[in-house]
Amino acid sequence: MRLRLQIPCERTQLGLLLDSIEQSLLEHGIARELRDDMRLIAEEVVSNAINHGDNGGGADGEPTPRRIAVDIARDDDGLHVEFRDNGKPFDPLDQEPPDLDADIVDRPVGGLGVHLVRELARSVRYVREEPYNVLHVVLRTR
Repeated sequence: MRLRLQIPCERTQLGLLLDSIEQSLLEHGIARELRDDMRLIAEEVVSNAINHGDNGGGADGEPTPRRIAVDIARDDDGLHVEFRDNGKPFDPLDQEPPDLDADIVDRPVGGLGVHLVRELARSVRYVREEPYNVLHVVLRTR
């Protein structure tokens, strides 16, 4: 199984991307639990790209069209997912882990999504390949 989806890096496109991933995984016989994990991971990673990747436009002051591509491949080793966007450098794995023991009213907003991605995935790795942020995620197939 190999799948590639690409959308403009805009919040209005997120639902369409998530639905397309879900439908494609369903058509390839991926179990519901893994599809649900993939949907949560994709929502978090793409939301981070949308929220933190604004590059402020090109040298001419014109906005630079931002896009995000999601490549998914399945083999005996698991479900391999690559998220690639052309926003400003942003390593989601470089964020402080949330203090899960703190009272909920004392916790800062944010950080739980990346924590969940780490918990659900077998491995997560970020690299910057100019001009792209690339996040590799491997999920266990069950």
